[in-house]
Amino acid sequence: MPEDGIQLIELEDGFHCYTSSEAEARFIHREIFQDDTYALDGLPDAPVVVDAGANIGLFTLYIKRKYPAARVIAFEPVPENIRILEKNLCLHGIDDVTVHPVCLGSEPAAGADFTYFPRLPGNSTRYPEGLALQKTLMARHMGEERAAAALEPTGISVPVDRLSDVLATRHPEVTSIDLLKIDVEGAELDLLDGVDAADWARTGAVVIEVSALAGVREEVERTLRGHGLTVSGARAPFMWPELELYNVTARR
Repeated sequence: MPEDGIQLIELEDGFHCYTSSEAEARFIHREIFQDDTYALDGLPDAPVVVDAGANIGLFTLYIKRKYPAARVIAFEPVPENIRILEKNLCLHGIDDVTVHPVCLGSEPAAGADFTYFPRLPGNSTRYPEGLALQKTLMARHMGEERAAAALEPTGISVPVDRLSDVLATRHPEVTSIDLLKIDVEGAELDLLDGVDAADWARTGAVVIEVSALAGVREEVERTLRGHGLTVSGARAPFMWPELELYNVTARR
């Protein structure tokens, strides 16, 4: 392992990525590239895609592989994830993706408490209390010591912005959003509250990973339907069923 903790791995024949967590990168790659978790038919040849919760960039790489002319606007608040994301974009010769180093929410803030998990960076979250059940399940399946090490937290402060505010100030050229992908580890409703009605009207599709616990999935689906989208959902594969994780798709 290099001193900075970042390693280059091969995920499939000829397809490599940088990561600080090989096991997590392989899991996410399987979700996106092999199981087509976020696959949608009917996108244009050059779609405008918002990647909210970009992590190390695997979804963005998937979109750019499938739609080379895609315009991708990515959001990722964790500095270490951003560093790896940018290395992955460079590795794959991609120079037309905009990366915003912010957490998307309902109200802007100069700094908000955020929990970063160096060994499982994709689980980093603004709401670590929402991981209580996952911690219990990990301890049951992996043992308490390994689970505690995997989810050893580091507290950081990250800026927060509303998606509609960023689009208005930084991307006035964007007239439509063909796909809004959301994987924000418990901040789904915050993010949706930061999208203005005018931006909903020009959003063609949404894919979002969300928990059905505490009524969150119901509220997310109600919000999407309220903005004129047709909603469907399926249980997320390869997840412990107790987590009640779903992939929700909404289309106009």
